[in-house]
Amino acid sequence: MIGRNRWVVLLNCLLVALAGLLSARGSTTAVQRTFYVAPAGSDANPGTQSKPFATIEKARDAVREINQKMTGDIVVVLRAATYSIDRTIVFDHRDSGAAGHNVIYRSHPGETAVISGGKKITGWQPDSDGRWKARTQIDNFRQLYVNGHRAVRARGGALAGAELFGSDGYKTTNTQMADWGNPSDIEFCYYVVWCHTRCKVKSITREAGHAVVTMLQPHFTYARTKEGVRVKLPSYIENALELLDEPGEWYLDRAADTVYYIPKPGENMETARVVAPVVDKLLEVAGTLDRPVENIHFEGITFAHAGWLGPSKIGLVDLQANFVLDPEKPLKRTGTVTTVHNEVLKSPANIVCHAAKRIRFQRCTFTKLGSAGIDLEFGSRDNVISGCHFHDISGTAVQVGDVLKNDHHPDDQRMIVKNNAVVDNYIHDVCVEYNGGVGIFVGYTDGSVIGHNEICNLPYSGVSAGWGWGEEDAGGGNPRYYQPFKYDTPTPAKNNRIELNHIHHVMQQLNDGGGVYTLGNQPGSIIRGNHIHHAKGGPGGIYLDEGSGFIEVTGNVVYNVGRAMNFNNRAQNRTATCKVHDNFFDAKSGEPPKTPETAQKVIAEAGLTSDYRDLPNSNE
Repeated sequence: MIGRNRWVVLLNCLLVALAGLLSARGSTTAVQRTFYVAPAGSDANPGTQSKPFATIEKARDAVREINQKMTGDIVVVLRAATYSIDRTIVFDHRDSGAAGHNVIYRSHPGETAVISGGKKITGWQPDSDGRWKARTQIDNFRQLYVNGHRAVRARGGALAGAELFGSDGYKTTNTQMADWGNPSDIEFCYYVVWCHTRCKVKSITREAGHAVVTMLQPHFTYARTKEGVRVKLPSYIENALELLDEPGEWYLDRAADTVYYIPKPGENMETARVVAPVVDKLLEVAGTLDRPVENIHFEGITFAHAGWLGPSKIGLVDLQANFVLDPEKPLKRTGTVTTVHNEVLKSPANIVCHAAKRIRFQRCTFTKLGSAGIDLEFGSRDNVISGCHFHDISGTAVQVGDVLKNDHHPDDQRMIVKNNAVVDNYIHDVCVEYNGGVGIFVGYTDGSVIGHNEICNLPYSGVSAGWGWGEEDAGGGNPRYYQPFKYDTPTPAKNNRIELNHIHHVMQQLNDGGGVYTLGNQPGSIIRGNHIHHAKGGPGGIYLDEGSGFIEVTGNVVYNVGRAMNFNNRAQNRTATCKVHDNFFDAKSGEPPKTPETAQKVIAEAGLTSDYRDLPNSNE
């Protein structure tokens, strides 16, 4: 049976690779109509090559007029430009391809179209202490990009002479903090094992030789009492003008509508291109169960400059993978606070596919984003993200599925996120603001394929698949945890494949994760042929955590990590259900194993396939 399953896996891998290859070489079907969009165009034009439209929305509306009876693909060609938007571009069921044909939005060959939710900040003037300043009408933002590089939000070290003070905050020997401006914009940040949490300051007062810092509630209490690991003293402080003291740092004084920046050597603020995000969501493919969006392709497009202001309002109390407590579903047990059935809230993405089918992102770039990169959620099926470049993203690069009730036990089977492929992507230097995120997150999904990606330079785990710590599985989870009720039926989590990825230099900041990390029962799932190495935090290799069951682990090469294979699924007696065989584990070696030859073959085959090995050399 195992042999037969392996042949099925190999066949499916070939099919996915073939689909990616065909897309990379262009559509093989006839083209019914081509529209053009260019910055010098006009939406009053007919959208031809000589008289292009000016906006993507106008091209979308033109497609709607002819896509009901398609005889071939409809192509929208975007000429090289930065298409700055001040609202989300939305595609719904009216924008779908039909009759087996696709609607394709692509950059012109040899050119790059950038969809940007950013706005330039100009008029910089010298200020004191080496700072420069500029007025801005943008009410709030959490990211600033100077000449294409993310600047550092003003930050300082740990809280001097700090100790917890009551249940609402701290006191510190740094009495000058009582005089700091805009205290409610300050954030205390914490590294706690696998979590990177941010808590907001409410106020600061002076009292008996100390500054007393009162934190915003109830989020500070959640951070101190949540299940898992909890915060104590902050690791560092962020977002105060008084912390602005290093080249490359910036601060937004919201009350004064003024942004400050200390230039790096060689930066000229009179000519610098400075951009801040003004849009939270760049692109939304928004279908419904009855009317899904289908058959739209995005090719060679760069998505950049989007934000997310949620942490500026309430902080981010990280439970795991940048998921946070839902205050509407609290559950107290064993002296801590959690959420009923682990139904926590994910960090939103800047590009979202909701009830979407056969949507493809091919050779796109996702960068300079302020939350997660892209979501495939709520009934999204048969979508492909292939040959894309993800970098400089505040949170997780790719999120497939979710962890809410209609994900683990849906009322309608059409809600299940199913048969999506994330293949041949280069994912690196993401989770740069919210370090608890991962390269690729997979929730309760059926048939997800995570294959041939290169994932590296991350603060936490490379791939995280599954959720719930076994509690939502049939019969419940760990008997030591109180559960108000249990499910008799399994979750949709099954048949997921994490295979042939090259995952390295992960776990660079946090601990208790790995190159591949799993939770919960996932029958028919496989972790196969991955090349995993150089994890700083532990265990670092392949990690089957609580509730992980019915997963096959085979043919992987893992070395230079704390522990190549780690089980923490013993409480529910599920270790025996996971078949671990024919792997090449050398946890202490700093170099790939020189023998046997089969291990070298795994190393050669894992990661980006030949058509996409140029991605690490791309400029964007």
